[in-house]
Amino acid sequence: MTIGEFARRSGLSLKALRLYDARGLLEPVRVDPGSGYRYYVPEQLGRARTISLLRRLEMPLGAIADVLAAPGQAAAIRSWWDGRRRELVDRGPELDLVVQSLGEPTGPAHPGLFGVDDVVVRPVGARTVASVRRHVAQEDLVAAFASDVLELRTFLDAAGASYATEFWVLFHGAVGHDGDGPIETCVPYQGAIVPVGSIVLRQEPAQTMAYVPVTAADCRYPRIIGAYVALETWFGTDGRRAAGPSREIYPVPWSDEGVVAHVAQPVLTLPLGQGPR
Repeated sequence: MTIGEFARRSGLSLKALRLYDARGLLEPVRVDPGSGYRYYVPEQLGRARTISLLRRLEMPLGAIADVLAAPGQAAAIRSWWDGRRRELVDRGPELDLVVQSLGEPTGPAHPGLFGVDDVVVRPVGARTVASVRRHVAQEDLVAAFASDVLELRTFLDAAGASYATEFWVLFHGAVGHDGDGPIETCVPYQGAIVPVGSIVLRQEPAQTMAYVPVTAADCRYPRIIGAYVALETWFGTDGRRAAGPSREIYPVPWSDEGVVAHVAQPVLTLPLGQGPR
């Protein structure tokens, strides 16, 4: 049958059929060499309707190709759907951030969601840090700052400085779908050294820090967004004001259990009578 007849019987548009042909998902059985007309057979209607239904579930074309090539197609489809549902649950903190930005209450907590009661306030002393800045995409964030930490520690070793396991990642701009930072990776150190190349040496002043402890289970995107939601909500009430960019502080070696990071921000103003705790 012609592509027009096949489109009518399958419920797919001509544009979609041409796209699926180009992607190798639903190729015509014959293409006229002179006119370029595409021809299909009735036996292809089942595959066409399956593709149409999967697209209605918003399955990407690449995933459809994998599913249709799998020995157990139904099991592969269910596995993809289960993964999508888990992703939506994990992104609950991002939903709450959007709702909160509209001035509305966030509603029932999602699993792993942080609250303002999780915010801890404490004074921190002045620290000298070695740091580097870079712009980075969300998907490269962890690899980027891990590489920066290694570079900074190598520099500090060569310079004869001393340092512990702690490091910080400051966000001077948003990192996500619409932003690439910059971020600043910092390693606090002790010793008299001189900067080299792109490495900057500076002092972080003594200040009051508000932070949310984050466990290993929640220290991944997008679950960690919940800690930012809690911190931003905390700063948005009772006249509290931030004194600098948000940051992730990694105070201890990584462990699969316990607190491995703090989502933090320095405090400029606290209400009267509310001190560090």
